[in-house]
Amino acid sequence: MILGHLNRNPDPQLQRQIAETGVFLGFDGPSRANHATDWRLFDGLEALVEAGHGGQLLLGGDTTTAAARDQPGASFLLTTLAPRLTRQLGGDVVTAMLVANPARAFATSWR
Repeated sequence: MILGHLNRNPDPQLQRQIAETGVFLGFDGPSRANHATDWRLFDGLEALVEAGHGGQLLLGGDTTTAAARDQPGASFLLTTLAPRLTRQLGGDVVTAMLVANPARAFATSWR
Protein backbone atom coordinates (compact mmCIF):
# COMPACT_ATOMS: atom_id res chain seq x y z
CA MET A 1 0.00 0.00 0.00
CA ILE A 2 1.18 3.51 -0.81
CA LEU A 3 -0.10 6.55 1.05
CA GLY A 4 0.51 9.73 -0.90
CA HIS A 5 0.63 13.45 -0.29
CA LEU A 6 2.24 12.98 3.12
CA ASN A 7 4.21 16.17 2.60
CA ARG A 8 0.94 18.11 2.95
CA ASN A 9 0.87 17.33 6.66
CA PRO A 10 4.47 17.65 7.85
CA ASP A 11 3.81 16.12 11.26
CA PRO A 12 6.86 13.94 12.04
CA GLN A 13 5.09 11.98 14.79
CA LEU A 14 2.14 11.13 12.56
CA GLN A 15 4.40 10.21 9.64
CA ARG A 16 6.42 7.89 11.87
CA GLN A 17 3.25 6.23 13.18
CA ILE A 18 2.12 5.67 9.59
CA ALA A 19 5.55 4.29 8.64
CA GLU A 20 5.42 1.85 11.53
CA THR A 21 2.44 0.16 9.85
CA GLY A 22 4.78 -0.92 7.03
CA VAL A 23 3.18 1.00 4.16
CA PHE A 24 5.09 3.05 1.60
CA LEU A 25 5.00 6.80 2.24
CA GLY A 26 4.69 8.99 -0.83
CA PHE A 27 6.01 12.52 -0.74
CA ASP A 28 4.67 13.64 -4.08
CA GLY A 29 4.29 17.37 -3.89
CA PRO A 30 7.77 18.86 -3.58
CA SER A 31 7.69 20.14 -7.16
CA ARG A 32 5.85 23.19 -5.89
CA ALA A 33 8.47 25.88 -5.49
CA ASN A 34 8.41 27.66 -2.15
CA HIS A 35 5.40 25.69 -0.95
CA ALA A 36 4.89 26.07 2.79
CA THR A 37 5.67 22.42 3.50
CA ASP A 38 8.72 22.06 1.22
CA TRP A 39 11.19 23.55 3.65
CA ARG A 40 10.15 20.95 6.27
CA LEU A 41 10.45 18.02 3.87
CA PHE A 42 14.20 17.50 4.34
CA ASP A 43 14.12 17.19 8.11
CA GLY A 44 11.03 14.99 7.95
CA LEU A 45 12.64 12.58 5.51
CA GLU A 46 15.82 12.54 7.57
CA ALA A 47 13.84 11.67 10.72
CA LEU A 48 12.09 8.80 8.92
CA VAL A 49 15.40 7.48 7.57
CA GLU A 50 16.99 7.67 11.01
CA ALA A 51 14.00 5.78 12.44
CA GLY A 52 14.67 2.96 9.98
CA HIS A 53 11.97 3.73 7.42
CA GLY A 54 14.17 4.74 4.48
CA GLY A 55 13.07 1.67 2.53
CA GLN A 56 9.46 2.88 2.57
CA LEU A 57 9.94 6.40 1.20
CA LEU A 58 8.90 7.44 -2.30
CA LEU A 59 9.49 10.82 -3.95
CA GLY A 60 7.49 12.22 -6.80
CA GLY A 61 5.79 15.32 -8.10
CA ASP A 62 2.21 16.13 -8.94
CA THR A 63 3.25 18.76 -11.43
CA THR A 64 4.86 17.15 -14.45
CA THR A 65 5.91 20.17 -16.49
CA ALA A 66 7.11 23.65 -15.64
CA ALA A 67 4.19 25.13 -17.55
CA ALA A 68 1.62 23.24 -15.49
CA ARG A 69 0.29 25.43 -12.71
CA ASP A 70 3.34 27.70 -13.01
CA GLN A 71 5.43 25.23 -10.98
CA PRO A 72 8.95 23.92 -11.65
CA GLY A 73 7.79 20.45 -12.72
CA ALA A 74 9.21 16.96 -12.41
CA SER A 75 12.72 18.07 -13.34
CA PHE A 76 12.82 19.85 -9.95
CA LEU A 77 13.11 16.41 -8.31
CA LEU A 78 16.33 15.58 -10.13
CA THR A 79 17.91 19.00 -10.54
CA THR A 80 17.16 20.56 -7.15
CA LEU A 81 15.63 18.17 -4.64
CA ALA A 82 17.80 15.07 -5.23
CA PRO A 83 21.15 16.92 -4.97
CA ARG A 84 20.09 18.63 -1.74
CA LEU A 85 18.81 15.37 -0.26
CA THR A 86 22.03 13.65 -1.33
CA ARG A 87 24.05 16.20 0.63
CA GLN A 88 21.84 15.73 3.68
CA LEU A 89 21.05 12.00 3.58
CA GLY A 90 23.58 10.42 1.21
CA GLY A 91 23.36 9.13 -2.32
CA ASP A 92 22.29 5.59 -1.42
CA VAL A 93 19.25 6.85 0.47
CA VAL A 94 18.19 9.15 -2.37
CA THR A 95 18.66 6.40 -4.97
CA ALA A 96 16.47 4.16 -2.84
CA MET A 97 13.73 6.81 -2.70
CA LEU A 98 13.84 7.44 -6.44
CA VAL A 99 14.63 3.97 -7.83
CA ALA A 100 14.72 0.96 -5.50
CA ASN A 101 11.72 1.78 -3.31
CA PRO A 102 9.39 2.56 -6.23
CA ALA A 103 10.53 -0.64 -7.96
CA ARG A 104 9.48 -2.64 -4.91
CA ALA A 105 6.31 -0.63 -4.30
CA PHE A 106 5.03 -1.14 -7.83
CA ALA A 107 6.31 -4.67 -8.37
CA THR A 108 3.70 -7.26 -9.14
CA SER A 109 3.72 -10.99 -9.00
CA TRP A 110 1.57 -12.67 -11.62
CA ARG A 111 0.81 -16.33 -11.18
